[in-house]
Amino acid sequence: MTYLRLPNSKLPGRALSQTPAANGDAGILPLTLDADIATTTGLGVVQVGSGLSITPSGILSATGSSSSFINVTLTNVDYTVTATDYYIGATKKDIDVTLPLGIAGRVYVVKNQVNGNIKVKATGGQKIDTSSDKTLGSEASIIVVFDGSRWNVI
Repeated sequence: MTYLRLPNSKLPGRALSQTPAANGDAGILPLTLDADIATTTGLGVVQVGSGLSITPSGILSATGSSSSFINVTLTNVDYTVTATDYYIGATKKDIDVTLPLGIAGRVYVVKNQVNGNIKVKATGGQKIDTSSDKTLGSEASIIVVFDGSRWNVI
């Protein structure tokens, strides 16, 4: 969620406003949330914009399917990871999860969520550390990051 505003500008009902106005004193000041951007549920949770909420204890979290912090993919067949994946959970043994051609800085988490083995494979001659694949046993996981030349296990 992005809000584009010129410095010191506010559109009524479209931004956070401070009541009373800041007077330069240090400390905690009460804030009023404009109705179009925030609502309070019966449980005291403040929903800010679309898909974000703040609990009474101050924890910010994403809500709804369109505002995940990470993309989760579950598969029970051989699967080739896509650019939009982050977490790939294998829900069946004896399948292959194939990493795409690496882009520097790309990170993936692959987890074997069942009893039995799955295989995580590199593609296009790339390596995972020094191997073309890694076998994950029951309930095992792997986090890999591409450094520009190979996938590295973290």
